[in-house]
Amino acid sequence: MLMNIYRNRLSYDFDSQGNTTDAMVGFNGMNDQGETAMATIKVTQDMLGEGKTFDNVSNKDITELAKKKWVEYLQPESTSTTQQPESTSTQQ
Repeated sequence: MLMNIYRNRLSYDFDSQGNTTDAMVGFNGMNDQGETAMATIKVTQDMLGEGKTFDNVSNKDITELAKKKWVEYLQPESTSTTQQPESTSTQQ
């Protein structure tokens, strides 16, 4: 089952000198079963790469960086395990 994901928002934040400090990318997704997913991902200057700024990268590049970050959030860490809390019941 595939989810169709599309960008629905792209906004920028600026410092007091007018320099772009980061970008916020919004995504929506829906599959054929009516399930949805939404996310807003922040792209920061350090994610752009050495020598790049928000002024010299495209909206498409920013969107791809945000998608990559979102996918990383969704993938479980291979070294972590989920543990169920211990039951603490008492009988009298």
